[in-house]
Amino acid sequence: MAKEKSKSTFCTRSLKTSQSRNRKSISRKVSDMHYEWQFENLKPTLADDIRIIAHSKYDSYPTGYSEEDLSRHASYVIRNNQYFLDHKDYDATASSTLAPQGKRNYDVVNIKADPQRELQTPWAEGAKDDGIGESITLDVKRPLPLYGILIRPGYYEYGREDVWWKNNRVAALEITLNDEHTFTASIPDERFENPYLIRVRDYTKPVSKIKLVIKGVHRGTQSRDTCISLVELRAPLAKKPAIHAAR
Repeated sequence: MAKEKSKSTFCTRSLKTSQSRNRKSISRKVSDMHYEWQFENLKPTLADDIRIIAHSKYDSYPTGYSEEDLSRHASYVIRNNQYFLDHKDYDATASSTLAPQGKRNYDVVNIKADPQRELQTPWAEGAKDDGIGESITLDVKRPLPLYGILIRPGYYEYGREDVWWKNNRVAALEITLNDEHTFTASIPDERFENPYLIRVRDYTKPVSKIKLVIKGVHRGTQSRDTCISLVELRAPLAKKPAIHAAR
């Protein structure tokens, strides 16, 4: 009898599986959002069903529903027994900006990824070549200790993977906090479903100023403009925040 093979592929944020029984089952993690299972000599019955439970890595809640709350683009994040405030409550300036193209502009304010904007375009530096050395400076309106910086590198537009590949993506950032603490972060060349978290370590002071300098890029297939679609700040909270229900 010929050997029977089958292959199943699942894409999700995080997976935990429980399996009653199988025969020669091989599971493989391809990436954080991609798992594969392979089976040999398996004639499935109900007892061989694989149960897949998708768990979010964290829960997110708005800080409030007033105009002021909404203008901060802030949310509380709960992950296990850790609590955070994610926000975009800053003013941003850039060393250079790509000129507008038709209705699309590439201003640095775009890194806030305001969902009310008609066109979701990134910030793109305006220097020649790859934009190495170009920078964004954030003046934080509400200085807090910083757990990390959430970033979506490249030109991210929902449903359009082609524009992400065509343009440069940031591969390395030099990050300076309060003009006194500098470190470099490497960013994988992956079109993340969720923003990529750059952890801040060995620095616990409230942060009022952040400078991000492009130090390396993943080259695009068509354009050498380096883009950033989102920058969000994550501050640690000492206790569980009060969650307000929508009215």
